[in-house]
Amino acid sequence: MFRKVSLFILLCIATAASAQNKNNTTAKSTEKKDEPQIDYKEIGAPMAPLRMMLYKDTSKNKNSAATPANEEKSSSKKRRRRHNDSEAPTGEFSGVLTNKDVDNGANLFVMLFNPTCSHCEDETALIERNIGFFKNSKFLFLATPVMKPYLPDFVNMMHITDFPEFRIGIDSSGYLNNMFLYQALPQINIYDHDRKLLRIFTGEVAIDTLKKYIE
Repeated sequence: MFRKVSLFILLCIATAASAQNKNNTTAKSTEKKDEPQIDYKEIGAPMAPLRMMLYKDTSKNKNSAATPANEEKSSSKKRRRRHNDSEAPTGEFSGVLTNKDVDNGANLFVMLFNPTCSHCEDETALIERNIGFFKNSKFLFLATPVMKPYLPDFVNMMHITDFPEFRIGIDSSGYLNNMFLYQALPQINIYDHDRKLLRIFTGEVAIDTLKKYIE
């Protein structure tokens, strides 16, 4: 009789413990589901966390007399020509730009790009030729960290640092992971004054299409 009572007590304890564990697991699962999961790619979503390591051109022989804004569009082949030793661009990564630093009261353009991509070069040249439209809107050129060695040539060829409206650098916060659609490059993300996502464009985009969002 005592043995039966003991087994019954042990069974009740085991059942209670199992139920408690189940309740704890369910509670944790519920808590996880209740946590807000932000889809930063959804229109109207807040801007994904941004931490951008800025690139600064320190080339001594910087040619600022002629920029793509004042020239006819050169071919991709010409823009991608190799530099000889005397023309080799020099620069450094100095400074960090975050979400707070891009709060300038106007729409913001963030272009995800590959500095070795001809379509990215063509889109950059198009924007530079129409830089007059970007009186208030800012434009960020953001590349993945593995593209860091190729950034100096891109900056030198495209005269990026000649334009105060532009900032260029590499991602160090996972912004690209949150925003890249894995479609065509370049990808241009456009945010409003409150840094809510307005539109995402992939591939080369006509300036007339971008004009709707330029301020």
